[in-house]
Amino acid sequence: MKNTYLFLTLEGIFSLFYSLLVQGPVFTGLAMLFNLDEFLLSIAAAVPPMMQFFQLFASFFVRKYRKRRFLVNVFNALSRFSFAALVVFILLGKTDPIVFIASLMISQIFAALSSSTWNSWMRDLIPPEERGRVFGNRNMFLSIGNAFIIYLYSFLVDRFSMGFVFVLLISSVGTVLSILSMNKIPDVPVKVSGSGVPLKAVFKDDNFMRFVLFTFYWNMAVTFSSAFYHYHLLKNLNVSYTYIAYMMILNNFVAMLAYRVLGKISDNVGHKTIAEFGIVLASLVSGMWLFMNGGTYRTLMFADAVISSVAWSAINLSLAILPMEVAFESDPIFFGLNASFASVGSLAGSFLGGIVAKLLSDIYVNVSGFEIYGLQILFLMAGFFRFSAIFLLRKVKVRQYIPFRAFMLSTLFVTLRRPVYRLMDVYLILKRSGERVRKTAGRLKKRKGDSDEQGKGQS
Repeated sequence: MKNTYLFLTLEGIFSLFYSLLVQGPVFTGLAMLFNLDEFLLSIAAAVPPMMQFFQLFASFFVRKYRKRRFLVNVFNALSRFSFAALVVFILLGKTDPIVFIASLMISQIFAALSSSTWNSWMRDLIPPEERGRVFGNRNMFLSIGNAFIIYLYSFLVDRFSMGFVFVLLISSVGTVLSILSMNKIPDVPVKVSGSGVPLKAVFKDDNFMRFVLFTFYWNMAVTFSSAFYHYHLLKNLNVSYTYIAYMMILNNFVAMLAYRVLGKISDNVGHKTIAEFGIVLASLVSGMWLFMNGGTYRTLMFADAVISSVAWSAINLSLAILPMEVAFESDPIFFGLNASFASVGSLAGSFLGGIVAKLLSDIYVNVSGFEIYGLQILFLMAGFFRFSAIFLLRKVKVRQYIPFRAFMLSTLFVTLRRPVYRLMDVYLILKRSGERVRKTAGRLKKRKGDSDEQGKGQS
């Protein structure tokens, strides 16, 4: 399995050449090159999560062809090369907003089909007890790749008039290398019963639907503001791409360490606990942007890089694994339905955020030299939306869970009594807590089984 996990990591790194084009400052700059205003930028930023609705149809392809590796490669190729085709329009001078949005939508439809198929494949390939460690290690190396690719892209865009053309061409090379790496990963059989799980059976699963509701609301809360953080830096504060890249490099190196630690902890305390931890931090970071202006951006961007790296490491890791844990089978219909609700939430969040951003865009206040732009009010609102998602997540039942309050008290207890570098102490105490949770769950399960047997005997 070591070689499998190696190529899984390599495939992820090569895929970054594309994924970093549809998020972050390069995506914002590319959108501005195609003349998108605040509202259209909000819609464009929401296209990737909106198109996740098409994950629902991946189940049809998997049931029909059964070869998930082949399907993932085909979907990825169609997705990534269709977006790289923007280079033709740039060279021809056809930089209309409709061209950018149409290309992005086509690209993300195939990306959605790939994502659901990939999730189904990984659920059958990686044992449940290893997922936190495997994805934690994978994401750690992806953070390193992120740092170098972000710097490369920002350098090209800042230094060359044809920078966006170079970036799009490089992403095509990354796609080819990604497909070659994917071919080294074994295509395990699909573990589903009969002809697959019908959609109505998924709707009847109350616990999974509670998770779907959380997914809907969380994506709405995220896309409400996601398009405007880098837009605020580039348009209102005139921060250079290169400086943003430096902060993103710092973000990725901190995330590298965070993934390493959180990947080990999450297998012991539960992925829902880690998700709650990340959501709290992400909410605080968004609220912090209320103070992000020309006089404070260097300090606050540094703080944002450090805190948000931990927050999104926790969120990305846990929310990638939780659907696998909550679903009772590997059928892509589970991941497709979850993604379709995420897409609706993203659509709602992006429209609402775009309208609010447009209304706030002309607001500018200067109090004794301290500047506040209208978008900063939107960031504060987003922080409240993000935090409220925790109350929906808490209703989802999972195999293993330590309440967030207990998790934080255990962490603070250890770090306050010992130097911060003794992070392994945190891991060990949480591991013991996780073992107690598993033993308690085992006893309750055994007690329930005994009661069921006793009931059968009496009947």
